Amino acid sequence: MRMKRFVLMLLSLFAFCTGFAQETAEQKDSKRRLFIDDFLATYEAAYENKEIEYIEQFFSDDALIITETKKLSPVGKEIVPSIKKSRPYETIIENRKEYIRRLKEVFNSNTTIKLSIAAKTIRQHAKYPEIYGVNFTQLWKDQNGGDNLESQMPGFVFLMIDFKHSEQTPTIHVRTWQPKDNIEKEQDKYFLRDFMVYETM
Repeated sequence: MRMKRFVLMLLSLFAFCTGFAQETAEQKDSKRRLFIDDFLATYEAAYENKEIEYIEQFFSDDALIITETKKLSPVGKEIVPSIKKSRPYETIIENRKEYIRRLKEVFNSNTTIKLSIAAKTIRQHAKYPEIYGVNFTQLWKDQNGGDNLESQMPGFVFLMIDFKHSEQTPTIHVRTWQPKDNIEKEQDKYFLRDFMVYETM
């Protein structure tokens, strides 16, 4: 009887492992998209609750952070031709360490943060199915009109998320933010196609 039970347990375990191994590409894609949905909701709350550790764990050590920010003059009016939508923005490039340090400074202030995410799209990489590009609109509001680069201004965020090494804690390799009033057409936004992907071990 014991032997029979043991054999049944082995068969059950084999069936479970076989079923897991036979998970289709479509099933994996569906699970990852659901994860991204849940992740963004928690990501949004993490900014509002100033949970820097949660945010920090997802960014790779070599993460690329691109932020387009408006050049502000210390005095005088901004000179912008009224016929143009494009405004005087500059591009700031940061690594993970610099970006997290900047966020910590904002979080350590007494500013109350409200982050809103909408209009989300998820795209799977054509060649590397474990990599996804996520685009969404973001509105960051804080209590005192703080000096965060993204504060008080609608913008577009792009994330490159990689599930290669973990399905539970995927890696963010790229994060970009672009102000809405500097985008004239869809092609002006960052997408997955704008970044080269190289195979690594």
